[in-house]
Amino acid sequence: MSYFRYIDNGEGPTKLFIGGVHGDEGKDVLPLIKLLSNEDFSNGQIYIYNFDKTPYVSTIHREFYESEQGKKILDLIDYHKPDFYTELHSYNIKHFNRLTSLERLDKDGIPPLIDCSQYVLCSSVSPLIRRKHFTKENICQTLEFPSFRGEDLKLSDDELFEKYDYDYDASVHEYMSFLRLITLSRNRDDFEKRVLKDYKKQADLALKYVKIIYGLDFPRY
Repeated sequence: MSYFRYIDNGEGPTKLFIGGVHGDEGKDVLPLIKLLSNEDFSNGQIYIYNFDKTPYVSTIHREFYESEQGKKILDLIDYHKPDFYTELHSYNIKHFNRLTSLERLDKDGIPPLIDCSQYVLCSSVSPLIRRKHFTKENICQTLEFPSFRGEDLKLSDDELFEKYDYDYDASVHEYMSFLRLITLSRNRDDFEKRVLKDYKKQADLALKYVKIIYGLDFPRY
């Protein structure tokens, strides 16, 4: 699962992509990362890391950033100083309703993840690092891909579709579509235009949530 890729596309924004942030997510997102070709990236410097399995600690808890893995990621952020920072996660599809519920705001003090369709979720990054390690001009995104654990692993594709109305290829298409919005964007304005064109509903929700967490003067991404 360990993987690194550097693309030198000349002058332009620096983009940092992190897969395998915690737990065994790296095995789910690496096949998706490998779908990206050099033509999927704008000009700029691109760094892609995917990590091996590490102990799972949620990024909404300070303990993650005090762990070896968390410190490694913060070091990469501080070293590369990316204009675009993207975390590539996966999650247990059983938790879809919990992760997208407003109860997450009341219970954990962070906004729900936003449904992009086909069980693909998006959000900003953890508030624990958004203010401290990035400027307002930086684009910070989290993308979550649905995965299966426990009893669901024993189900056939037909059974998964019946239980969750889930189509793997459709989820891959949705995940890659949003990811390419990031990889192709030349700057913040370009990214916002692309998102508002293809994900207006999600963008409006992101604005609502960011006002709750950061106030009126903070960008939604």
